[in-house]
Amino acid sequence: MPHLEAITIHARRPSRLAEFWSAVLDLPIDPADVSAIADGTLADDESVLLGRRDGLHVWISPADDLAPVGGRLHLDVRLDATCGADRLIELGAVHDWDDPQGRWTVYTDPEGNRFCAVPAAPAGR
Repeated sequence: MPHLEAITIHARRPSRLAEFWSAVLDLPIDPADVSAIADGTLADDESVLLGRRDGLHVWISPADDLAPVGGRLHLDVRLDATCGADRLIELGAVHDWDDPQGRWTVYTDPEGNRFCAVPAAPAGR
């Protein structure tokens, strides 16, 4: 049965955008990529891995041409006590607009990719 293996986010500068999405999604940057970023050896055409390959993971991949903002895919992120709206802003997200019924808020990441932040689930859910 097919299953979702990974999500790929295209970026102008994967090393910088990886830090943002790693913090938002609470997925660690792969140790080899952490070293390459710190050493300045991550090549311009290399992706950064968030999480582990043996489970659902995220790739931050370089792209010469990015689809216009509001492209064909975006993430919905459920907020919680460790990452609320204020934390998103601290990490570099920019508030775009709010759903009039309060079901979600649209933000852009540091490179302008839109994503939705869904409020934390009520206790007990």
